[in-house]
Amino acid sequence: MNLDFKLQEHARNIPENLAIGSESSSYTYRELNEKVQNLADNFYLNSIRKGDRIAIILDNCPEFVVSYYACMRVGAISVPINPSLTPREFGVIINDSNPTIIIMNDTVNEKLSNTKFDGDPKLLITKSKEFDDLLTNGPIERLMNYSYPEECSILYTSGTTGLPKGAILTHYGLYHNAKVFAEAFNLNEEDRTLIVPPLSHIAAQSNCLNATMYSGGYNYMLPRWESSTKTLATMEDKEITFFFGPPTMYTYILNNQNISEFKLKLKYAYTGASALPEEIFNKWVKTFGFEIVEGYGLTECSPVVSTNPPHGRKKLGSVGLPIDGVSVKIVNEQFEEVPIGESGELVVRGPNVMKEYFNRLEENNNAFVDGWFKTGDIAKRDKDGYLYIVDRKKDVIIRSGFNVYPREVEEVLYQHPAVLEVAVIGYPDAERGELVKAVLTLKSGFSIESTTDLKGYCKERLASYKVPSTFEIVEELPKNASGKIVKGKLKEIFA
Repeated sequence: MNLDFKLQEHARNIPENLAIGSESSSYTYRELNEKVQNLADNFYLNSIRKGDRIAIILDNCPEFVVSYYACMRVGAISVPINPSLTPREFGVIINDSNPTIIIMNDTVNEKLSNTKFDGDPKLLITKSKEFDDLLTNGPIERLMNYSYPEECSILYTSGTTGLPKGAILTHYGLYHNAKVFAEAFNLNEEDRTLIVPPLSHIAAQSNCLNATMYSGGYNYMLPRWESSTKTLATMEDKEITFFFGPPTMYTYILNNQNISEFKLKLKYAYTGASALPEEIFNKWVKTFGFEIVEGYGLTECSPVVSTNPPHGRKKLGSVGLPIDGVSVKIVNEQFEEVPIGESGELVVRGPNVMKEYFNRLEENNNAFVDGWFKTGDIAKRDKDGYLYIVDRKKDVIIRSGFNVYPREVEEVLYQHPAVLEVAVIGYPDAERGELVKAVLTLKSGFSIESTTDLKGYCKERLASYKVPSTFEIVEELPKNASGKIVKGKLKEIFA
């Protein structure tokens, strides 16, 4: 079984149920399946064969979904790329993945005119021109006998710590992740999911699109995040029951002054990508009467590794329990498992783990030990098996020989009534190795006269070596496509 088989099954069993929708169009499962078939057949007519790569550079839209599933059906490997990248960034990914076809919108087409390619794609398809013909005009005769390779998609990591690497995700890994996630939330044909994070990112694909499609539900897409008002209005209008977003989206939603005016039918709210501040968790419960479910994952794991039980006990600060079929360990530098309560690197094994990085022999050798994938995240585990992400291994600040985990400092600052968002980074110091800096934005209507107040606030709640030496108040924190704060950019500016 794979995700495309599931789509075909729904097209037979619930053909007139809505599958996907947007401000421009909507398709039933029957219509979506027909368009996927037409595009897959046209791919085949253009000499696409099993294992060929097809780049999809589109905002959230029905054309993205059709392209994504048509790649599966023809046996090609999809390479979703965020359309907001710069020409240089496009060049890095396209030259690395060497796609045979590029599907894009007009804006991306203009950007690519300034991009140098090592090889020439056989076919460029723009959303506004060639795409409609390919969807509506399938060949008279079905020309192929489909066969699915092991590889399904190549997702490029965000590149916050260097050049992006392509994680090769498998058909079964993506199917397993969507299935387990959907079943954990009891998603079904009645559920309606709002997709706001970019579908070029694995979380929106797996936690929203694929999990809802597996369940036979309805996905409604906004092209991108516009505002909390737009998101809340869409939730109300489309009677959305399931929402996923990074913690930043929940922060903006909860700070909407008119939030009480929206009549929502939300049943589930899920978050990941970065730590959920305790203040946001508590405020959401007070506002909506149910809890945000926090989980943990990464691109290389399709992405979900663990989640708090949607219908069970949730622990604040925890990313929950490993999902069914996935094993985890917390190990020291010698790859020995550490005792309960102690911190170490989290390693993962299971069907969700990527096959490998695309064309990265050295990185693959470093990423796996005896079949276990090294996440690079520092974690600990409690006696009940719940996982806690302490911090990124590479983000740990070593001040005067003491480890400072940025997440702990950020949690304290998020409790300050004036702080909207915060990121904590380290910067070099000749005497103490590294010092701690907090970069933050303020809530609307709040001001801070002196950062001395912030330092005093931290001193009351943190050991002295954890207290930031300096504070920077900025208008906006840099974020990647998934809404995650990019600390690498902050280090370039402030470290």
